[in-house]
Amino acid sequence: MRDIQLLHKGKVYHGRIGYDQPDMMEVETLKPVEFARGDKVLCFDFKRRQPTKVLYASSTKLILATAESELFNIGKRPEKAYEDFMNDNMEPIKSFKLNTYATLNDDFKITAVRISNVSQIGIGLEVNDFSIKLNHVYDTKIFCDDECIMPKIIVRYAHILERTIRYGAEIHQISASDLNKFQYYVATQQFKQLMHA
Repeated sequence: MRDIQLLHKGKVYHGRIGYDQPDMMEVETLKPVEFARGDKVLCFDFKRRQPTKVLYASSTKLILATAESELFNIGKRPEKAYEDFMNDNMEPIKSFKLNTYATLNDDFKITAVRISNVSQIGIGLEVNDFSIKLNHVYDTKIFCDDECIMPKIIVRYAHILERTIRYGAEIHQISASDLNKFQYYVATQQFKQLMHA
């Protein structure tokens, strides 16, 4: 474990890095601290000086993501029109792989779907059902470990594969607390994938 210092609200805290990836890191502090989700923290050691935001905080453990991480773009409307993303000479958009489940609620019909990835543009869904309507708003429940978040999504795209149908949906409406939970969940899933790789 490498040592690192954390500057938060004018105070310097000492910690040790558990996992260190380009977009995020896990830090264990030497003394209990009071950080909150979304707090800005400057991490520094002899090699770097990096502004980060807190995704998760307990008394001695923090999960931090770089301030410019794509995690913080999830749920934000892109500045470009969706048609501009279909351009051939467009730079690729970072997406995060997931394997979690959700339900789409349309009036009284509930459809179970698998979420395969998430990015700034939206959420990738997979289901074996042709009844999902394009350009339709769905109330959604996404199961994030012990939490359940409930955004509204609009299904924008369908792609028929050999064994399933992949849909692309944009996040139409999500509360700030649900967005924070979802960002933390995506970050922890990325850590789990790195550990099993």
